[in-house]
Amino acid sequence: MDEGRAALYAAIIGLAAVIIGAAVGGWVTWKAARHGADAALRATMEQLSGQAINERNHWVRQERRAAYATVIDAYMSVSMTAAAHRSGLREETPEVYERLAELGVACKRLTLFGPDSVEEAASELLRRADDRVRRPSEAGVSAGGGTALNGFLAACKDALSRDNEGDE
Repeated sequence: MDEGRAALYAAIIGLAAVIIGAAVGGWVTWKAARHGADAALRATMEQLSGQAINERNHWVRQERRAAYATVIDAYMSVSMTAAAHRSGLREETPEVYERLAELGVACKRLTLFGPDSVEEAASELLRRADDRVRRPSEAGVSAGGGTALNGFLAACKDALSRDNEGDE
C-alpha cells in the first residue's frame, strides 16, 4: 500500500468518525433537551395543579365564611324579632316567620359547603329557633337557642381552623 492510499483511507475514516461523532453528539443533545423539556413540563403541570387546588380551597373557605355569617345574621334576626314580639314591642306579624324562613334557607345553603358537623349544628340551631318562635312559652327554649348558637359557632370555628391547617 502506498502512502497516498493510506492517507486517503485515513481521511475517509476520519471523515466517517467526524460524521458519526456529530450525529451521536446531536442525538445525545436532542435526548437531553427533550428530557429537560419533559421535566420542565411536569414541574409546570404540578405547579399549576397545586395552584388550582389552592385557589379552589381558598374559594371554598370564602364561601363557607359567607354562608356561616349568613346563618348567624339570620339567627340573630329571628331572635331579635321573636324577642320583640314576646316583649310586646311589636305586634304578632308574619315578619318573624319570614325571618325563620330566611334562616332555613341560610342553613340549607350549608349543604353546599359543609362540612357535616356544621350542617348538623345549623339544623339544631334552626330547630331551636323554630321552637322559640312557635312555642315561646315552653321552659328552656330561649336558653336552648343560646346553646345551639354556641354549638354552631364552635362547629364553624373548628371547620375554619381545619381549613386553615391545610394552608400550612
